[in-house]
Amino acid sequence: MYRETIATLVEAGEHKVTGIRENMVGFFIGAVMAGAYIGFGNIIMYSVTAHVDAAWVRLVSGAVFSAALTIVIFAGSELFTGTAMYMPLAVLSRRATFSQLLGVWGATWLGNLVGAVALAALFKATGGGVLLGDGREHFVAAVGTKISAPGSELFFKGVLCNWLVCLAIWMCNRTSDASAKIFLIFWPITIFVSAGFEHSVANMFTLSLALMSSGDSSITVIDACRNLFWVTAGNIVGGSIFVACGYWLQEHGIGHEGHAKIVPAEVPAPKTSR
Repeated sequence: MYRETIATLVEAGEHKVTGIRENMVGFFIGAVMAGAYIGFGNIIMYSVTAHVDAAWVRLVSGAVFSAALTIVIFAGSELFTGTAMYMPLAVLSRRATFSQLLGVWGATWLGNLVGAVALAALFKATGGGVLLGDGREHFVAAVGTKISAPGSELFFKGVLCNWLVCLAIWMCNRTSDASAKIFLIFWPITIFVSAGFEHSVANMFTLSLALMSSGDSSITVIDACRNLFWVTAGNIVGGSIFVACGYWLQEHGIGHEGHAKIVPAEVPAPKTSR
């Protein structure tokens, strides 16, 4: 039922391993770009919702932030939260090792962080527009929520977030229609943002900008690291367990002897991945 989709995602995971081995600089640049693309989603989200009626803030936030994953998928880049699904599938199919999984996760996470921080610095240099202007109070309140939440809460918000993000990517890989992909991205992302779940790469930009901005925010580097630790852990579980392992078990079951015989999909996976 899901064999072709799994095969496509396995090939994407295997390609990431090859990319790191053969062109580490290029792979890392792709991760930097993804961090910036997600940051652009934050910019539009906070800017647009700064003056939206409170009753509509969450829904509008989710609707506009879906632009971020749309850019990542159609432009092509290396997003950490997507690798939480790709790499476990590659390991389960014996097309990648656990150490290679950790290598891909580490490289994409670090590259995403560099891209998010770089964009935050560039955006700060412009004056910050609405976000750091008359929308500062809204932004500071959002940051305060992120740094004050208990670790367990951040973890489970991270789980639910990446369950939805990886579900969006999974669905995109089940169709070749570009218009359908845009629609399929919209709903899971709108749900996770509207519900207040936590995305590690989005937080990289938000927390970096808060650290660079003087005034109201009392955030420290320790606060930012604490948030990213718990949210990253949750994102890994959300993508690995609830999507990758979930669909793998539906297709192969437990103890299935043929699980290593994944064959490539008829249509090769794109060379740039999400």
